[in-house]
Amino acid sequence: METQNNQMPQYSNNGYGYNGQTGTYTPVGAMQHPINQFALKAAAAQKEGAEHFKKYGILSAMFGIIYSICLYNNHSSITYPIFMLCALIILKLVRKKDGLSLTADCNGKRGLGIFYVVSLMLLSVHRCLTTSFALAFWERTAIFMLFFSYVIYLYMDTTGFSIGEWFLSLFLTVIMPFEHFSRPFSDFVAHIKLKNKDVDTSEKKKTVCAVLIGLAIAVPLLLVIVPLLCSADMVFKNILTTINIDFSLTEELYHTVMMVLTAVFVFLSAYAIITSMIAKELKIKVNGLGTKNPVIAITFTGIIGAVYILFCIIQLLYLFSGSVALPKGYTYAEYAHEGFYQLLTVCIINIVMVSVCQTFFKESKVLTALLTAIAGCTYIMIASSAMRMVLYIGVYHLTFLRLFVLWFLAVLCFWLAFLIASMYIKNFPVFRAGMVTITIAFLIFIYSNPEYRIAKYDIEATGPSINVQSPDASYIKWFLSYDAVPALEGNEVLIYDYKDGRKDYKFDDEKKYTGLRRFNFSYHIAQKYLYK
Repeated sequence: METQNNQMPQYSNNGYGYNGQTGTYTPVGAMQHPINQFALKAAAAQKEGAEHFKKYGILSAMFGIIYSICLYNNHSSITYPIFMLCALIILKLVRKKDGLSLTADCNGKRGLGIFYVVSLMLLSVHRCLTTSFALAFWERTAIFMLFFSYVIYLYMDTTGFSIGEWFLSLFLTVIMPFEHFSRPFSDFVAHIKLKNKDVDTSEKKKTVCAVLIGLAIAVPLLLVIVPLLCSADMVFKNILTTINIDFSLTEELYHTVMMVLTAVFVFLSAYAIITSMIAKELKIKVNGLGTKNPVIAITFTGIIGAVYILFCIIQLLYLFSGSVALPKGYTYAEYAHEGFYQLLTVCIINIVMVSVCQTFFKESKVLTALLTAIAGCTYIMIASSAMRMVLYIGVYHLTFLRLFVLWFLAVLCFWLAFLIASMYIKNFPVFRAGMVTITIAFLIFIYSNPEYRIAKYDIEATGPSINVQSPDASYIKWFLSYDAVPALEGNEVLIYDYKDGRKDYKFDDEKKYTGLRRFNFSYHIAQKYLYK
């Protein structure tokens, strides 16, 4: 048989041809039109990326813009609940595009989803009801963790999650934007190509797109970097000045640029997270029953348990009953305060130890009994810690840290109770029960207006003798926020002293807590008491 165009000879064999190069028979069509599997996969991925950008691109951009407008350099104002409401609406629209509900999890259950939505709104509303720096940190942390936990709940089956698996899923979700930082750009390019039916994949066109993206990133960064370099080196600044380039950075320009950068970063993060969740890229393996030899755990928990029993006997004798004399020179307040934080640390270690033993070691009645005993000793330690703090507060009065520690001890009691329940109730949802309980407890704590309660207690505890030289008055003046001001009502001396402590910050506080975008109710109420 003659060949044409230098092709290898092919011999027909019932629709198959012989390939002399490989020495095998292959379908004639496949020989004439070889399939490039890599190209097919790339085309499918490109199409999927284009569809993702079409569905989620604009919503992610809206999320970034709203976040920047509401929360950039502004985390204690009326815009916080507005942002959260908009965020939930956008999330609802994202879920609707895939035929999913805002509150239903992978198994169709809605109860926990409703709890997430209500809790996030309540936490966000409180951001404009307080000026407390301590609460600002804890509330923003709670909102951050709860929101990401909510997203994980919507897109992953969290049944059987332990606290460790929850933290791992939370960590992996947070770092997703850094792993897929370029995805919004590549999906946008794929979307444009698909929209224009442009199948040109030439290297030249890819290079042009890459350069344009690079320029879009470089320009706003230079607007920040160059003025900083000018401030750092006068020679560099003079060189730019000689060529008539003024890179002086005004405050307005700086904040405008930073708002734009914030919006871009949040857009990229939101898009990367939502597309990764839709694609089920986050996979967490739920640990089943432990497989390690329980004798290991029985050995170390038995030894530790014996030490705990001795310690608890001492607590019952010294602290609770008061029947045994303290060492010479000790007062009950000093004894109570000494070792409090060490004891608190031991309580946390015990809870972690019980969790680890349940996770990694095989079931054993002896081990369960020992862990229950350790849990019981931990309750005595928690009671000892609380009693120590109450005694100390009775002498030295309240501070935010002392009150927060008492709240934290109460939370530990609940968490320990759930761990004990999981020893005897199979598949008890420790993580979900703990998350719901801690969230409710935290909402009760923040809505009780703790700094107002602290100031009121300290003033009443000190009595009529309180004056500007009193430790409690100094603490209220320098360490409590405007939340505490209503507790000063009727005491003109303390009100004047408080105003005196804030006079150097009056302009900054007005700028921070007033105006349409920054309005804060706590600050507004405090001004009525301070400047009647």
